[in-house]
Amino acid sequence: MPINDLLANLPLTVEGYSLERLEQSVATGFTRATTTVVMHGDGHEGRGEDVTYTAEDHNGFPDSLPLAGSDSLAELSQRLESRDLFAAPPAQEAAARDYRRWAFESAALDLALRQSGQSLAQALGREVRPVRFVASTRAAIEGWVASDPTLQFKLDPTSPGTTS
Repeated sequence: MPINDLLANLPLTVEGYSLERLEQSVATGFTRATTTVVMHGDGHEGRGEDVTYTAEDHNGFPDSLPLAGSDSLAELSQRLESRDLFAAPPAQEAAARDYRRWAFESAALDLALRQSGQSLAQALGREVRPVRFVASTRAAIEGWVASDPTLQFKLDPTSPGTTS
């Protein structure tokens, strides 16, 4: 059964949401921005992150969508379908529209799971297994390795034909 079908009917009560924007200068002339949607209802909160790469695409984040109510995860997703989440300014990156929508939908999923007292694995009928995390950086890794020698890294090429 598709994952969406397993999650679509999760009951969900949304009382409102807030936004948390963070920015960090990571390179000369480049600021990494991220916005987290924090949805709350029935004494719980769910969080979803917009991972859009371009900092400017985090501007104009809608802060007053009419999302309050009790329904299912699928019904909330359907209500988002008719909303322009980039009313002003328009997204610079095409993928930003999907990231923005998923910030709201993942916050709703997190909230629905917490309200139902289930983990994602339980809702999907799957066994919990370890997750492997790696760091992704173009910066020198020596400081990271000195801090934690067990870290693993993803290679980010800096120019064609290089792997460091």
